[in-house]
Amino acid sequence: MAQTDVAHPISRWTHFSFLISMVGKGLLGLGQILGGLALAVTPDGTLNSLVLRLAKLELIEDPNDMMAQWLNTAAAATHVANETFYTIYLLIHGGLNLGLVLALLAGLKWAYPVSIWALVAFIVYQMNKYAHTGDVVMIILSVIDIVVIWLIWREWKAHQRTAL
Repeated sequence: MAQTDVAHPISRWTHFSFLISMVGKGLLGLGQILGGLALAVTPDGTLNSLVLRLAKLELIEDPNDMMAQWLNTAAAATHVANETFYTIYLLIHGGLNLGLVLALLAGLKWAYPVSIWALVAFIVYQMNKYAHTGDVVMIILSVIDIVVIWLIWREWKAHQRTAL
């Protein structure tokens, strides 16, 4: 029986959600890699200054723009030392995400448990980082990772049922 020929509509929805989340996670991983590379090749503080400048210009136009306010606050609180952390973090997290997504989409059996454990490890790390810095980005990444873990688990179980 093919993966998409699942009898139960929830299973079809779960499989579709899994595929969409993999595409999203893969694009996120690619974006993280590109962001990490951008941070690596620009002088310290350049991107932060650019974000501050753009946020302030937007706030001049619309002082109530919530995204510009958030960017302005986040950029003002970011230090050069954080740029090094984010460079390394984005490159590792993005590379791992992209590699695991490709392995999952290829249907490699080992990729399911490895992906779950890798995401759990990132959640633990992200929550530790959040506890020490209060960086809300860590919460957002963790929530996304929890949803993806659930979808990977469901897909893994569906593959195990069809293999029997």
